[in-house]
Parts: sequence; structure tokens; C-alpha cells
Amino acid sequence: MLANLASVNEIGAGVSVGDFERVKRAAVGLDTRAGALLDFDVTRLGVDERRGPTFNAYLREQQQAARMIAKAAKGQDGALVFRSVQDLLERSCVACHRSFRERENLMRPPVILMTSFLDAWQDINRGMLTENFDLVSRRAHDVQVVGQVFAAKAVIANAFGIEGAVEIGEFREFLLEVIAQAKQVERAADEEKISGIIEATQRMWAKGCLACHDQFRDED
Repeated sequence: MLANLASVNEIGAGVSVGDFERVKRAAVGLDTRAGALLDFDVTRLGVDERRGPTFNAYLREQQQAARMIAKAAKGQDGALVFRSVQDLLERSCVACHRSFRERENLMRPPVILMTSFLDAWQDINRGMLTENFDLVSRRAHDVQVVGQVFAAKAVIANAFGIEGAVEIGEFREFLLEVIAQAKQVERAADEEKISGIIEATQRMWAKGCLACHDQFRDED
């Protein structure tokens, strides 16, 4: 998941600076990783082996979206790149999570936090594609609200099980980075500046979400 999110981050960054070769390389990475996981032993996820074909279907959706991203990059079509990223998120990533996450874990604070951010990010991408700046602004504000709810030190300790003042402080800094960049997204949307939205969104993922995952997510 982290590798895929990093690739999506690279795609957005590549489009924002007009580096479509960078976009293409990231898309190839998405395609390759999905192919390598086809016929994965889903019992390792704690689910029935009969659900293997369903897991494969989501991987093939990832491959299809990745190939469309690469094709769009070849044509230097930024709008098509983002539409294909939207398909990737909706039809592969989010759909797979909803299908394979244990139902009793769906209300765990980390899941709520990440799902809220992902849902908002999808709407932000959709808003950019349709130039619906009100939607982008509203969803960027939602990210700030959710981030503030979880940024209290007591909440971090109790909801995420993070111990130690230093670790709690580091986790909080990542959340504050997400909030700060979401404010920049909201400001850019209010000014109807697509480039500003893209740049702030990529900083939000790279310096906030992905950096936090790298440091705090359990390897297992």
C-alpha cells in the first residue's frame, strides 16, 4: 500500500511540474506491483482462499488504471492522468480495502483517519478535474477538521496507542503538516489555482501521510 501511495504521489508531482516521464515510471511501478501479487495467498490476510479471484480482480483494476495513466502520460494529458488516478483509487485501492478489511476493524481510529483523508482526496481530485473549486475547498477544510480532532496529544495516545512524549509529538507534527497543507489547498481552491492545489496536495501526502506511515506503521 505504501509503495502504491508513493507512486500516486509521484504521479501528482510529475503532472504538477510537467514531467510526464516521471508519471510514466510511477505508473509502470503500479502495474508491476499488481502483476507480482496476482494469485497471492489471500489466507495470509486472514480471509477464505475462495476470495482469491476477488483479490485478483482488484489487482487487474490496478493494472488497467496504471496502463491508462502511462498512456495518458505518453500523450502528456494531465487531465486524463488524474481521471485514471481517480479510477485507480475508487475501483482498486478503496474498493479492495472495503472488501478485505475485517468489519470489526472499520471503526478503529487509524482506519477512520485514513479513510477520511482518502475520501477527501478523491473529492479534491474530482473537483480539480471538473474545476469544481467549491468542492475542493470544502473537502480540504474537512481534512483540517478531521486532523484537528485527532491532533490532541491525549487522543493520539489513547486512540493510536502511541507511547512516549517524543513519539506523540512526532505523530502530532505529521498531522499538523497535513492540516497546514490542507489549508494551502483550500486557499488555492478559493483562488481557483490548479497548480497550487496540486503542489499543496502532494506536500500533504509526502510530508504528512506517507512520512507518518513510514515512521509509525507496523511492518507486519
